[in-house]
Amino acid sequence: MNPLRLVRVAAIARIGIGTALALGAGPLLRASLRDETPSGSFILFARTVGIRDALFGLGCLLSTLDADGPEETRRWVRLWLANEVADVVAAAAMAQRLGGAGAATAASLPLPLIAADIWALRHLAGERGQSA
Repeated sequence: MNPLRLVRVAAIARIGIGTALALGAGPLLRASLRDETPSGSFILFARTVGIRDALFGLGCLLSTLDADGPEETRRWVRLWLANEVADVVAAAAMAQRLGGAGAATAASLPLPLIAADIWALRHLAGERGQSA
């Protein structure tokens, strides 16, 4: 698989998911939290996370279009990786409030993304000086 293509697909997915969360946080949260109604502050928080993800995706996607700057794309992927590792740590830290199973589920969600980031970084490093 082409690592630049993988990064672009991930970037487009982030833009889509982030935009959906930013524009539709209320309905999305109500659908996922069937037993409770999300508060206004929780909806606002979810919107800000959506905006962040959409902008992360857009920044990375734009970096992949510059054939002369592969280091910029690696920088964005490293930011994604740091964000996803922080998500795992945050989920693990919430084990007492979420329960072991809930924290394990939340911590496991970013793991495939972490693996994809590491794979992309290793393979993008081999593309220095090559056009995409």
